[in-house]
Amino acid sequence: MASAFTFAVVSVLDKLLISKHVDNAKVFIVTVGAAQIILGFIAIPMSTLSGMTLNSLTIAIFSGISSGMYLVIMFQIMEAQDVSRVVPVVSTYPVFVAILAFFILGENVTGYSLACILVTVFGAVLVSLSPSEGKSTLNKSNITAMMLLFFASILFGLSQFLAKTISEDVGMWTQYMIRGISGGVTCFSLILLPGVFQGVKSIVQKPKSLLLIGFTEGFLVFFAILFFFLAIYSGKIYMVSTMMASRPIFVFGISLILSLPLIKLLNEPLKGRVLAIRAVGTALTVLGVVGVSLL
Repeated sequence: MASAFTFAVVSVLDKLLISKHVDNAKVFIVTVGAAQIILGFIAIPMSTLSGMTLNSLTIAIFSGISSGMYLVIMFQIMEAQDVSRVVPVVSTYPVFVAILAFFILGENVTGYSLACILVTVFGAVLVSLSPSEGKSTLNKSNITAMMLLFFASILFGLSQFLAKTISEDVGMWTQYMIRGISGGVTCFSLILLPGVFQGVKSIVQKPKSLLLIGFTEGFLVFFAILFFFLAIYSGKIYMVSTMMASRPIFVFGISLILSLPLIKLLNEPLKGRVLAIRAVGTALTVLGVVGVSLL
């Protein structure tokens, strides 16, 4: 729950940073990658590669790369969409883990689980395609964005699943280090795209933006990931996934508070049909994910 709440705060701050402090999402993703790499290096003194097999190292690296790809997709879509619309869709990953487990591992999926999967997907679609400012968003670009977010959710679920599979063979700080560096390099690689390097240079000249990015992507993310790994190493993966899936509720509440007229840091809908649809969709997504994990 601590990880879910911290990640929710990070998600809302990410939206603010993308909207108000950087040139575009690609520039922000590079700064996130740099922060992830730094966090990975910070964990080196507590890590050890001795005794690690090549198979475990490969899995840990791929877990980090999957996490990095998830961030790349999510942040680019978050640039154009409300954070309360994005997070519920990328929080459906336990559903995809259950589906993969059924087809690849031959695990049993009950009728209750199947019903919860349908509820989760319906709730996520409801949130993702909810109207904005009274206008319908059922168009090609938003449907494409929704599908990409579902793909990002699969990548995030895969990252968590892989981290758990090697938790008995690889120490927590070692995974933290490898995940940070490999995921960070994945995000940082966007600096090779045209114009991104200049955007990153401009951030260095903005102390306020640089400080806020450092606080969010360094301090807060450090503890969010730490809480996540402590949970991974303490309990079953389905319980961890269930608790992590509560993030959309936190995001929904925080984003509404920051959209109040007296604060107005965000522009989330505060009343009417739009708010009702997103509230119902968020609730269905979370309840469906909990059902899949527990049933």
